Amino acid sequence: MTEPDMPDGVLLVMAVSAPLKLIAKDRRDSWKPSLQDINQSTYDYLKLNRASGFIDGNVAPYMMLVGFDGSLAMPALPEFSKPDAALKIFNRVFLEMLLGGVYTQGALPSDICTGWLFKTGYIRMYGGTSRTTALHFSLRDRSASISDNIVLLDQKPITLATLQKAVTRGREILDKCDPISPEIALAGTTHYVAGALAEALTCLWTSIEQIIGRIWRLEVESKVSVDAIPNRSGFLKDYRVWTTSARIELLFQKGLIEAETYRWLNVARKARNEFVHRGSQPDLPDATAALTALFQLLSSCASDYKNTLLLDETCRQVVARCIRRPRAESEKKLEPTYWRDIARLPGEPQFKGKYKPFDLKLKPISTFDPAYAAKAARAKSDANQAEQTEPGSN
Repeated sequence: MTEPDMPDGVLLVMAVSAPLKLIAKDRRDSWKPSLQDINQSTYDYLKLNRASGFIDGNVAPYMMLVGFDGSLAMPALPEFSKPDAALKIFNRVFLEMLLGGVYTQGALPSDICTGWLFKTGYIRMYGGTSRTTALHFSLRDRSASISDNIVLLDQKPITLATLQKAVTRGREILDKCDPISPEIALAGTTHYVAGALAEALTCLWTSIEQIIGRIWRLEVESKVSVDAIPNRSGFLKDYRVWTTSARIELLFQKGLIEAETYRWLNVARKARNEFVHRGSQPDLPDATAALTALFQLLSSCASDYKNTLLLDETCRQVVARCIRRPRAESEKKLEPTYWRDIARLPGEPQFKGKYKPFDLKLKPISTFDPAYAAKAARAKSDANQAEQTEPGSN
């Protein structure tokens, strides 16, 4: 549509994040599409395009608009419309949601798009180049595949009031932890869940250094002015002397870091140094140690060093979603609630039809690797032992 053809409304800058979250106006605002609705794309697509209300999104005197599909939006004013500025604002809210108990991942630059808020209370979403924006757009438009539509089945919306409560709680925590970067912290948790352990460890350790730096400034550097010893202030600010590991040790001796947190920090620090200096890829326990240490430090700062487990449940939510986490036998044996047949391939007994065979000339592994059976047995034994110890447990 050309500009003169546009109905009355407001131009928006929008952001979406994974996983899909439905935000209802209140408890009566239900979402219960049937399996037939999903398969035939006859679900209530209008509701997915509808606004659910406003929350405080740190953009006073304006409010942040929340769509039923979990999208966030602000008026496309000059101070909000630049992608970098918008991304920073939205990710701050997403991190507040996560710390407040509503699981979410961070937004990427490609998750920022534009939209149009009609006076009817419905939002037309435009653009976006990421998988997440494409999913939201196609679900709103009823053009998604059946495989994508299934995400709408059995979704339990949270209310706008619940979302605002989570954001408020998360903001109270972050206000005591600034200047932590929301983008970096969210990137750390998002990479962790995706199993990208090197990227997760790098981002999580950067956030840890930001928190350690904050504690150091408040509890060590700020105390210098009272003794009037010459050059002491500059000495304590010298990062060549007071490295992060040295700061952690002194803060531990001052009782500002607990022993358990110190142990997690030591594991994470060693793995980070091995990765940076030698290129050694971290394993899951290394990344989990960094994740746990970060959440314990955030908890400690938010509680004035009285409680390191304030965000323990949030940390468990993140750990439970990691695709690299060993699964218990009960999780492996879950039966699907819904299923559909897939297109069969030659070699599967259900395949019917003609095909052109291709001979790969495969050989038994034992013919070129006699030790394979023994290595496979050891690998299976190691996997069983890993399942018995759940990473990230406190």
